[in-house]
Amino acid sequence: MKIGEALKQTRLHAGLTQEEMAAGIISESFYSKVERDIHEIDANVLIKILAKHHFDVVSFFSQVNNSDNTLDPDFDLMNQISFAQNRKDLKKLDEIAAKIANRGVHVNLVFG
Repeated sequence: MKIGEALKQTRLHAGLTQEEMAAGIISESFYSKVERDIHEIDANVLIKILAKHHFDVVSFFSQVNNSDNTLDPDFDLMNQISFAQNRKDLKKLDEIAAKIANRGVHVNLVFG
């Protein structure tokens, strides 16, 4: 799911109009074009809109992320590897390597 579609779905679920969703942050016209994927939205602006209406930012991005996984089934796995690597979580990286190995793929993770 694209960000515009997720915004629209979130807005409708909350019972808000486009004007209410965008009020005080961006114009209703621009917001409408974001929902229709005509314009892209700046991350800071998107987070302001979500925070203003008390929408959970992590849940929102999960919604977008989960639907994109159909395009690349390893997207979530790559995110897990990146997150674990950034945290220097060797235990988690070993768990991920085991999952990959169970798929019949040889994995040799090297950290420096």
